[in-house]
Amino acid sequence: MFKLIACLRQLDADRFISGEVVAEKLGISRAGVSMTLARAEEYGIAIERRHGLGYRLHTPIEWLDPQLVAAGLAPGSALKVSVADSIESTNQALQAKPEHGRVLAAEWQSGGRGRMGRSWQGGIGGSLLFSLAWTFLEGPAQLVGLPLAVGVALARAIHSAGVTELRLKWPNDLLLPAGKAGGILLEMQGDAMGPAQVAIGIGINLRAPQSWNAALDQSSAGLQECGLLLGRNALLGRSLAELEQVLEQFSREGFAPFRSEWEQCHAWQGSECEVRTPDGRQLAGTALGVAEDGALRMQVAEQEKRFYSADVSLRRAS
Repeated sequence: MFKLIACLRQLDADRFISGEVVAEKLGISRAGVSMTLARAEEYGIAIERRHGLGYRLHTPIEWLDPQLVAAGLAPGSALKVSVADSIESTNQALQAKPEHGRVLAAEWQSGGRGRMGRSWQGGIGGSLLFSLAWTFLEGPAQLVGLPLAVGVALARAIHSAGVTELRLKWPNDLLLPAGKAGGILLEMQGDAMGPAQVAIGIGINLRAPQSWNAALDQSSAGLQECGLLLGRNALLGRSLAELEQVLEQFSREGFAPFRSEWEQCHAWQGSECEVRTPDGRQLAGTALGVAEDGALRMQVAEQEKRFYSADVSLRRAS
């Protein structure tokens, strides 16, 4: 993957660049360039090849740049941004070295994961894959509403970037009318009474997954098809600025101040849904919203029940 990204970085969409030039710059053979770039479509990159001229990108790639991302942060921000070309998991890297305010973004993740162990991959240049490390004085039990607060921060950033149709699904999904556009994965470590070090992992599709993610178990969508006005660096910077503000407020006040805003973005508010529990039960009911701690409120038969994200999976009623 490192070699593929290195080759792609030598190309652009405005002119053809010969394989000989790429090979010379990278210190590899022309055959190596050809074989490497032949794999590009597997990862969502279309390349035009023309004999005697070389290679040209079908669509420009805006590579992530820490300085451009940092330009979108608030003055005095505590966030420290770095970018990796390829990594197994940005969350794993931050968990290995939990440093408050550290941000790690990647062009590609080989072992990206979602909730309940599901895999998550993005297309090179067509997604945002990043994690943010944050330390809370409270223990993990006090952070139930955190993924929902993170969702509010991302919805603010994405709405302000032109994608007003984005909605939130409890507890950690970003939805567009055509399907899932992103997800949030929180992984915590620390003492039960605190402090807790949290790696907040986020994946967002800028363009809809196609050939580069054939193993999808649900429909997916991309922000670019829904009016996105910002490039990758600007959107990442804006998202981080909103996250920093929300996390600081969450640290002081918990989820309660974000409850109403989250419900306004709730894709399934008032809809008939099914909750699937770890023991295999399926409970049908109406999604009423969320409690002040972030628990899902469901009307099941004549009773209101509350569910927590670690316990259940939520689906539309079949």
